[in-house]
Amino acid sequence: MSNEIANKVHALVESKFTYIHDDKQYMQAEHWASHAEAVLADEDFQDDCDGFANTCAELLIKEGIDKKDVSVIYCVTETGEDHLVCGVAVDGKTYILENRFNNPYDWKDKPKNVLKTSEIT
Repeated sequence: MSNEIANKVHALVESKFTYIHDDKQYMQAEHWASHAEAVLADEDFQDDCDGFANTCAELLIKEGIDKKDVSVIYCVTETGEDHLVCGVAVDGKTYILENRFNNPYDWKDKPKNVLKTSEIT
């Protein structure tokens, strides 16, 4: 299997996603949810990075990716902000799906200083 499923899921979620902070939408600092059912129903959704990552993770599993190969990963952005991304292990690589980029990227080829975490080696 190649990263075609990762590309497909990222493009689908990105096409339905509008960024909004949890504190504005849910009146709380954090609210983690998946919007996979809305995306599959061709509905738009609003959320922040955790909603994007959780939605990608659920849809990757629904596409047949083994749960053990899908991760939701906490990291810190280059500006020091907390961030959540979805990772999927494919063909010996870990592809990252996140709301700040238009396409998944291989963790090892990530843009310099974009994410800082010790979760992925």
